[in-house]
Amino acid sequence: MSIEREREDIKIEMINGQKIISMSPAFSNHAIVKLNISLIFGNHLRNSVCMVMPDDVKVVLDDNSYVEPDMFVICDRSKIRENGVYGCPDLVVEVLSDSTEKRDRGTKKDKYQESGVKEYWLVDTRKKMIEVYLLTDSSYYLDEVYRYPNPAESEEDQAAAITIFNVNTFPELCIDLDEVFRNVADW
Repeated sequence: MSIEREREDIKIEMINGQKIISMSPAFSNHAIVKLNISLIFGNHLRNSVCMVMPDDVKVVLDDNSYVEPDMFVICDRSKIRENGVYGCPDLVVEVLSDSTEKRDRGTKKDKYQESGVKEYWLVDTRKKMIEVYLLTDSSYYLDEVYRYPNPAESEEDQAAAITIFNVNTFPELCIDLDEVFRNVADW
């Protein structure tokens, strides 16, 4: 990989005045899942005022914080400017990676909560599951974990696994884990 390519993969964010630099692999299950989710939402919202935005769009949450979520949906187009989005999105998706999981579950989740993001997803490509957090009374709560049944679990736990669900922010949108994790490699 050339130095030029590596520089394109660097993501710079700032949370509460602290700069954060991270890198994403150029091609991985992470990229496949981001694309799959973006296509699902994009197809559903194509005739809507809401827009699906990719991970290279800066979201300015306040004077001291900006992020580049893996994917997000914005329904208030007045927040969209030439150099980014100013204000909180309606829904944010972060696809977990080894280098970002702690931050996605910690400082970024806290910042999204503080900023008023209504629905926050954490997507784990290894476990092939999605955690959905909803904002209620200015705090996130874990609404549900969507996952495949695990043969090592009890029959009751296997039966509790949910693989198809409706999105809280867009209740008419049905998500199937088979579509989210389509073409994900088992490595």
